[in-house]
Amino acid sequence: MLGQSDKVKRTELLHMKATGTAKEFSDWVQKNLLDKGHEVEAATRVIIEQRLGEDLYPTTGAADVEGLPLLASFDGITMLEDTCWENKMWNANLVEYIQTQQDAPATHWPQLEQQLLVSGAERVLFTVSDGTDSRLAELWYESKPERRAQLIGGWKQFAKDLAEYKPDT
Repeated sequence: MLGQSDKVKRTELLHMKATGTAKEFSDWVQKNLLDKGHEVEAATRVIIEQRLGEDLYPTTGAADVEGLPLLASFDGITMLEDTCWENKMWNANLVEYIQTQQDAPATHWPQLEQQLLVSGAERVLFTVSDGTDSRLAELWYESKPERRAQLIGGWKQFAKDLAEYKPDT
């Protein structure tokens, strides 16, 4: 929605939301990326639960924020909903970024901010892993007021753009 994703362009997202169409994935993408990602997530969840000493529950959440209906999907959230967890599959570039910058890149922080906004949690443990403890990088992310404002402003603009959107015929 902010145009920062390296997976879906903002114009593609507008089109999908306006027409109700979903992005189609090849069998290869489904098997080697999406299904594999769920396997890695499940294996990593066990490691993170041990580190935190708490169970994490994969779930989705919804909240109305300034008249905007917002959703978030959580790889895991604690029972008290004060800590979220988000995992991405091992990616050396992403690991290098979070380790050197001690922050989530622009391609990822909007998801983390939205999770915090929707859940009311205090922080997100952002991990990059292949499902093993030996290849697991982590970063604690806490909301940044300027990013939260950018996220909410972005959703307001997206809602306006969506209301005015005319798909190509």
